[in-house]
Amino acid sequence: MEFEVRLAGAGAALPAIQALLWQKDPAALVDCDAGGDRLRVKAWISAAQLTEILMQAGLPPSEVSQLPSVCCGDCSG
Repeated sequence: MEFEVRLAGAGAALPAIQALLWQKDPAALVDCDAGGDRLRVKAWISAAQLTEILMQAGLPPSEVSQLPSVCCGDCSG
């Protein structure tokens, strides 16, 4: 799943968020936009689990949006 998360001051918390995400999905990726107010998360978790992780990291999100899949299904056989 891919998510876009809107919150303030996320840049400093990226290591904490990444560590918590890796507990649920060792292949998860997270990055922050240049402005520092949006995260992009790719992980095999639900929006509710992501919200819980962000709250554990001390960053309650103002908005979590699940993005549409870009998977064509071709590589899975």
